[in-house]
Amino acid sequence: MLASRSAVLFSMLVASTAITHAADFPTAPPRLQDAEAQGLVRMSTAELKEFLPGKMEAKGVKGKHKRVFKPDGSAYRTGIGEKESTGTWRFDEKNNAYCNAFKEKKGIQENCFAVFRAPDGSSYFDYEIDTGFYAHAWRRATQEE
Repeated sequence: MLASRSAVLFSMLVASTAITHAADFPTAPPRLQDAEAQGLVRMSTAELKEFLPGKMEAKGVKGKHKRVFKPDGSAYRTGIGEKESTGTWRFDEKNNAYCNAFKEKKGIQENCFAVFRAPDGSSYFDYEIDTGFYAHAWRRATQEE
């Protein structure tokens, strides 16, 4: 009886740990050069077009948020210190990246990102083209908004 209780408790612990880790994002290398050195695969613009437009869950240097890139080039995000921020997005074919511009407290700011596949197979890492620094980990949203 004690052994079966232990087995049940152990299986519950394993299941809850798996659910918790599934919600977390993998840790990204701090710089674009580090991602390349670790052998992470940079996505081409053609591959990015399979995901964008679309809805994403993200965790970045500013916290967790949701982003939606619409087919018409408009975008919005929620969860970064404000209720919702609207903006635009586009592909940057020259730099093999995507760009977005959101309304910030200081005005509209555009950033362009190189995207690498994360080792977990379902997440991606964004690195700012201008600085080479990590910005976000993201994956497709699991729930429709």
